[in-house]
Parts: sequence; C-alpha cells; structure tokens
Amino acid sequence: MDRRLIDYKPELELGSVPAATQKTRDEYGEMSFAAQLLEAQTPGALAVVLKDLVARGGPGAALAEPIVGVLQRAARMVFPLNATRAPGDLKRKAAAIFGMELEGLSPEDKEFELARRFVRLAVDAVARARSRAGQEPGRAVQLALLQAARKHAPGLLRQRARTAPMPQAASAGMWHRQENRIEVLDC
Repeated sequence: MDRRLIDYKPELELGSVPAATQKTRDEYGEMSFAAQLLEAQTPGALAVVLKDLVARGGPGAALAEPIVGVLQRAARMVFPLNATRAPGDLKRKAAAIFGMELEGLSPEDKEFELARRFVRLAVDAVARARSRAGQEPGRAVQLALLQAARKHAPGLLRQRARTAPMPQAASAGMWHRQENRIEVLDC
C-alpha cells in the first residue's frame, strides 16, 4: 500500500460553528417543557411541571403560587388529564383556543404543537406578571394572563367571554322606550 495516502493530512479551512444562540436555547427549553406537559398524567404532575416553568421565569415568591394556579386552570382546558372527554374534542377545542390549523399533522405532532403553544403562553404570562411586581399578586397575574392570551391564545378570551356571567349592574336597571330611542334612568 502506498504510504503517501496514509500520511496525507490536508489543511482545511472550515468556517466557525456558531454557538447556540438565545433563540435556540429558548426553543429547546420550550420543547422540553412541552414534552414534560404531555407526560404529566395527573393534576399533581402538571402542577410540578408548571412550578418548574414559573421558577424558570423567576417571579417573586408572592407571584409564584397565584400564577401556577391560573396556569393550571388554563392547562385543564388544553390537556386531557382524565378520560372523561374524547381526546379529539379537546384537541379541536385547544386548536380553537390557540387559533391554530392542525390539519395534516399526525396526532402526536398536534399534541406537541398545542403543548408548545401553551408553554409560550405561560412564559409570556410569567414575564408580564413579573413586570407588574408592584401590584397586588392576584390582580397582576390575571392582567398578565389576559395580555398574554391576547397574543398567544385569543380563543381563550372568546371562551371566557361566553362563559362569564353578566354583571348585575348591566342586566338590571330602569329604562323605557321613547319612540325609536331607549332612555336609561338613574345612570
């Protein structure tokens, strides 16, 4: 055998490999939490995953408990922890909440994409709650989730509007019709 081929070591100029950017790290974290959410089979396991997600965002201790509670209620609408409803119904409902079109995806990909969208909603809600640290914790968390839902889950707001009871002041009161106008009294 020719010894020249064995000893041949060419010098190659390779471009530098870019380091992991913040975006890829965030995406990796998002996918990791999405997988953990899908693995959660009980409300307790879901609470542990959500606590880890909230701790990653770093809100103060006063905000941690209220935001985990709010996220748990939102997660129950998306993830089938019990088998009382058909998974297809929940997936359709969750797709409507997040404003997604899931046609053409496998069932596993649909679940994973829904979980990723929920993680985005949760991370944004945590960041917004942390920016409202001076307010009362329950109110700050509610406002943060509403703002995050406007961006990531518009169907959640529509659904809440449908199920929210009408305030008593709006459904009661004195009024009378005068020709083609309605006149409201005592306002």
